[in-house]
Amino acid sequence: MKSKINLRSTFDGWRGVMADSFTFGFVERVAVAIGNYILKRGGVETFIGYDTRFLGFEFAKRAGQFLSQQGLTVSISSTPIPTPVVSFRTNQKEMICGITITASHNPHYYNGIKVRMGYGGAPDGEFVSEIQDSMSSLENTNLHGNRGFQLDDPLGDYYQKIRETIDFGAFKNCSLKVVVDTMHGTTRGILKNVLSGSGAEVSEINTKLDPYFGGVAPEPMESNTQKLQKMVSGGQCDLGIAHDGDGDRIMAVIPNIGYLSPHDVTIALLWYLAKTRKQTGVVVGSVTMSKRLSCLAEYLGLAYKEVPIGFRNACEVMRKEKVLIAGEENGGIGFGFYLPERDATLAAALLSEAEINHDGGINGILNQVKKAVGGSGFCRLNLNLSISPTSIMEVLKRETPEKLNNQIVSGVSEIDGLKLFFESGDWVNIRVAGTEECLRVYSESSNNKKASEIAKAVEEVIRKIERR
Repeated sequence: MKSKINLRSTFDGWRGVMADSFTFGFVERVAVAIGNYILKRGGVETFIGYDTRFLGFEFAKRAGQFLSQQGLTVSISSTPIPTPVVSFRTNQKEMICGITITASHNPHYYNGIKVRMGYGGAPDGEFVSEIQDSMSSLENTNLHGNRGFQLDDPLGDYYQKIRETIDFGAFKNCSLKVVVDTMHGTTRGILKNVLSGSGAEVSEINTKLDPYFGGVAPEPMESNTQKLQKMVSGGQCDLGIAHDGDGDRIMAVIPNIGYLSPHDVTIALLWYLAKTRKQTGVVVGSVTMSKRLSCLAEYLGLAYKEVPIGFRNACEVMRKEKVLIAGEENGGIGFGFYLPERDATLAAALLSEAEINHDGGINGILNQVKKAVGGSGFCRLNLNLSISPTSIMEVLKRETPEKLNNQIVSGVSEIDGLKLFFESGDWVNIRVAGTEECLRVYSESSNNKKASEIAKAVEEVIRKIERR
């Protein structure tokens, strides 16, 4: 059971390249460490999910075998399922925690393990550290009789829970047409089944369970969803939705505007929940979310909290306070009236609800938002470097630019990476990626072109440091 622990620790587990750092041996060690954690807290059972990657079910079975040998009752999903479904099942069954075998939006040659706690959300940093320490000290673990595992299908219960959370009755007599790009991941059939029996018509593309994800990393970005955008612009549907590989991220497309970034989706949902549904609560956004979210929260009279990237940070706020909505730049959106978890299917269902319930639909909402708080443009760059991204960040923090793209830096924040503010209201954030070996640059300005110019100016600074 000895295995080198050299995977990248993420916000809610571990991730690495298959057959390199992510191996059966590693899965065994994580399983034993998590099993010890559950047993110490009086737990007797756990649940395991997996996505559509190579050997997903085999990795899940290996984890289940070792958890079972520790005396736990183990259930494994009978099909690939989204991570939010694992969160739902773990919470529904009041387990200490559950796990899923997934590398989320990463390319096909990655795999990983995400953990979901009994409260229905990501673990805190202490949990990950405790499991890492436990793995490092594991030499011999007392394993006894293998009790095997049972297959479990939580989807029926999950569909019902989502129907109870949304205004399902509003869909009864609607003529809404939605197309979902599942990106060859776990959301195949999910929204279609949630809205089954309603007047909504849900079709899907890229539904084949392809571990190569059609040759594209399963991340719902503008560049990865061209087919979906053409279908919507061609008038084949009223709303387009795309999800990542494990179903906890979302982007959207509507006919009059086209591509909607995660910022747009979060803002549209906030307006709909507050204005149409008359719901209240704290609004939570990551440091790379559009300033429109905080401005809109203020406009609506709602408190706003900014948190570092990683939904576990939003989860902590959601567990302590009454939160209405929590959003991330990458498309993760959670709702305080559900679980402290990002759930892209719930977000898609609510967005569909907004399209039929709000006067003018999503387009009307965004027009009203623009009148209330203005518009903006956004840019994100992933920079692969020849030297350590961490070393670049150290230099940037020591030698923070005083001027960029002809704008004077008026403020600096190190909540997550390095965020520079300009007097114009523009900003740029640079940080080391949590799941890949690269630097990420995020910028916002009055339009996409200006945001891109700021991001490119930062890249020039970074490349100069790289060449030293």
